[in-house]
Amino acid sequence: MSCNFRCLLLFTIFSASFPVFYAYAEPLASDDQHVQQLGEYVISDSRLPAVQTDVYSVPAKITVITAEDIQKLGARTIQEAMQYATGIVMYNEVGNAFEHRIDLRGFNSTPAPSISVFLDGMRVNEPSFNNINFDLIPFETIERIEIVPGPQAIFGQNSLGGTINIVTKTAAAKRQVSAEVAYGSFNHERFNVNASGPVGKFNYFFNATQESETGFRDESGGRVFRFFSKFGYRPSAQTDVNLSYTYVKDHLSQAGASPIRIANVNPEANVTPGDFFDRENNVVRLNVRQELPFGMVFSSNGYYRNLQEASFLVSVPFSLGGAFPTSFSLSETEIWGGTIQLAQSTSLFGLENNAVMGVEVAWNRFDSETAFAFQDSDEEVLGLFAQDSIHLLPNLILSGGLRFDQSEIEFSDKFAPTLNNTRKFDRVTPRAGITYLITSMASVYLSYSQGFRIPTVSEMFAIGGGFTSNPNLAPVRSHNFEVGGKAQIGPWSDISIAFYQSNLRDEIFLTCLVCNFSSFDGINRNLEKTRRRGIEVTLKVRPSKLFDGSINYTFTEAQFQSMQILGSGGSGVRVVDVGDSLPLVPKNRLSIIGNYYPLDGVTLTLMGLYVSSQFYQNDENNARTKLPGYFVLNGKASYQRQVPGGILKAFLQLNNISDNDYFTRGIYAADRVPGGDGSTVRFVIPSPGFATFGGLSYEFNTFPM
Repeated sequence: MSCNFRCLLLFTIFSASFPVFYAYAEPLASDDQHVQQLGEYVISDSRLPAVQTDVYSVPAKITVITAEDIQKLGARTIQEAMQYATGIVMYNEVGNAFEHRIDLRGFNSTPAPSISVFLDGMRVNEPSFNNINFDLIPFETIERIEIVPGPQAIFGQNSLGGTINIVTKTAAAKRQVSAEVAYGSFNHERFNVNASGPVGKFNYFFNATQESETGFRDESGGRVFRFFSKFGYRPSAQTDVNLSYTYVKDHLSQAGASPIRIANVNPEANVTPGDFFDRENNVVRLNVRQELPFGMVFSSNGYYRNLQEASFLVSVPFSLGGAFPTSFSLSETEIWGGTIQLAQSTSLFGLENNAVMGVEVAWNRFDSETAFAFQDSDEEVLGLFAQDSIHLLPNLILSGGLRFDQSEIEFSDKFAPTLNNTRKFDRVTPRAGITYLITSMASVYLSYSQGFRIPTVSEMFAIGGGFTSNPNLAPVRSHNFEVGGKAQIGPWSDISIAFYQSNLRDEIFLTCLVCNFSSFDGINRNLEKTRRRGIEVTLKVRPSKLFDGSINYTFTEAQFQSMQILGSGGSGVRVVDVGDSLPLVPKNRLSIIGNYYPLDGVTLTLMGLYVSSQFYQNDENNARTKLPGYFVLNGKASYQRQVPGGILKAFLQLNNISDNDYFTRGIYAADRVPGGDGSTVRFVIPSPGFATFGGLSYEFNTFPM
């Protein structure tokens, strides 16, 4: 029996015994304020926050992660905060701690991410490739994260897997200042300062964070500086205006994948030392919310973003059998955009009705310069959306939404002007759902939606017109079905379950008849049919004041639904048949989290995550060895105490307690690393072994008025 399985079994029994044991120790009354529900309300049921929607009324399985949840988990990045949620696909693609990839419901960011991420109403996906630089989001300022799986009409294009909606904190009710110092394995350091409070009708919130580490692998560290400020104006209970500014500057090294022959002997090795990215990000954002007569709420946001990036990528030199020389590139992204929304909550014939409609626009300019190309792209984006939820009966809710998206991309390459092209995409995507309220805290639902993802600039117009370029790519389209239910079982438990299926057409894949370094005819093409389907289950329990916990289970099946001819680096032609699994999608994921409160101010947390085996990238016909499954056990102890003038906090975090060796991502490719013979082998990215992280913080909240 493997250590992974033994650890998982013991942890499951240990965690499952907590609710039974503590069910007999001080059960909570039904009106106890400490009862934790499934997520009481959501704000992502409208494009911009307008009204809080009861979670049991929404025909979708939405996961809410609060600032308190993030603190208990000891998460150091947004990706770590979400890794235990159902539907999440997370893996390390570049070999450092800051840039893990996240996707949803069987989409694995290959070739491009299929989720949309919003921060206070602003889309933060990079327009060139739809990727998300989570390191550029001010993590320490997050108030809540809402994970909305599947396409949603109000959020629009490029959300095949779903949407992640992030909301930042606002000023505290009274003035306070806090500071944190933390240190851990791999020289991981974090310094964090916050200040917030009211000043008459105005309020303010500031955060500055400096974080750095040398990295688990050779030359895989990084440093990140983030500054966030938000100024609010609230002249009345009906008016709320917020102006924020974000500045992020980072330097991140990337270790990349190593051949399995090296990773098994020396997991810290880096076969391409010197890879790095430098980024500087500036964002200004204005959000306005105004309550109007007749139950109407006007919301708007406007934003400007400028991102400058320099990258230096070291490939294996030609003299050692490498395929490409070292490359250096410069890029700049500039985005202007905004959304205007009108929502209304009213009563029609005595039945509740919630409607929202709005307009979203964006102008994206992104250019890049390398030794091979100087590319410039301009994109104009328009979105029109409307959604309505009406109570046909007091316990029967019908929801419907519609969105029109239009994107026009103008591309030019000064080094290869024959590539200059303009592509325009537009589509109407509907969404419909019906919810039946069994009780006020129990419901079942059925929903249908359509989604689409436009081809990225990188997929249509590759460097120099070769290597995968295909300007005639069609958008990826999906038809999505979901049925589920959620309920609060007494005062101590919440459960939710969802069954879903997404049928896709024209998914984009790299295909080739000859795929090796001596001869390569690869090109991005649209495949005929693929499919994702699965089951997601969440159980939350709080049987007493001493314990609470959650169990999340995800079953995901991602398959080709038509025969395809593909190619793989160094392996030649292969045929993918109906029913073959898409790579890098584990079928089973199980997370168990338990929080124990033995003394006032003390919290002990244990977190386990099991991920089953998956096929390597470039093994679409499932003919080779699979990437093994793994189990990771993490723990955290925290303590806080009221002291004169404020609150003192301390924590100690233990990661990978069982010191397991595991890989979250792998690819089959030609081994041209020194010592290799050019044959197709497994490349993997090792994960850290046992590591610690601890710190102290002090919140000063007593000020003379």
